[in-house]
Amino acid sequence: MEIKKKPLISVRLEAHCPTMSLTEIRTRNHSFVIDEPPYRHGTDVGPTPLETMLGALMSCTHVIAARIAHERGVTLEFAKMSCHGLLDHRGIDKEADVPVPFPKIELDITAKTDMDSATLEDFKVELEQRCPMSVILRQAGSEIVQNWTFQPVVAK
Repeated sequence: MEIKKKPLISVRLEAHCPTMSLTEIRTRNHSFVIDEPPYRHGTDVGPTPLETMLGALMSCTHVIAARIAHERGVTLEFAKMSCHGLLDHRGIDKEADVPVPFPKIELDITAKTDMDSATLEDFKVELEQRCPMSVILRQAGSEIVQNWTFQPVVAK
């Protein structure tokens, strides 16, 4: 039986905020915390909101890339990924009107694949268009640079 796809999916979360910086979040059967370090009045029991956002970009990139590869019938095995976001803190500190808080976000991705170079370029374009986190951040004005290092899949 094929699952009917819905054009719009409801995503719901609830939060409990026991301190000025700690947020305990629940969604479906999962929970996680977002916090700030002590120098920002937090207890550092979880990543910051902005670290969480960049982590969501990384995870979304990984999941959507794997989905595209599966749809295309190609191999894509992520080996590692890192992210560096450049935050313009002046808006948070009320020092300036900052329309783009993250002017640049850089993802370094190492993956194994059997795609040829032409297919890889098309794959990267499709990924940028389909990853919701990437779309949101780009529409907000962030430049997202994806530095891919592809390695061939070794036959077993």
